Amino acid sequence: MITYRVRQDNTSWSRYPKHFFAHSVNLRTVETSELAAIIQSNCSVKRSDVMAVLIELGETVQQLLADSHRVHIDGLGWLKLGITCDPCPPDRPFSPKMIRGLRVKFKPEAALMPEKPVFVELPKNP
Repeated sequence: MITYRVRQDNTSWSRYPKHFFAHSVNLRTVETSELAAIIQSNCSVKRSDVMAVLIELGETVQQLLADSHRVHIDGLGWLKLGITCDPCPPDRPFSPKMIRGLRVKFKPEAALMPEKPVFVELPKNP
């Protein structure tokens, strides 16, 4: 079940002012320890072993991304870094000071996406 709320775009610069859009809603966050417990209940690996692997996975992915690598995790998808920067006019040299930030971009594997998702609209404010 995929939950969402409907919101109206009231920004003045919008290409679609006053139009309504669905926005996904995360009902809660599943932390690493709970993820490890779920995985332990689904297979023969102990929770402590799963925790060790998940923690190392996070650290390893962070280092690989910092080294400008794209990371593929079978059954999950691809992770890579994206850069946000200010535009540089053609008559000026580019400067690293124009870079405003980094973000992690994720592309899920097709198998990760539900085939026939069920959508449920949540009320605006319960």
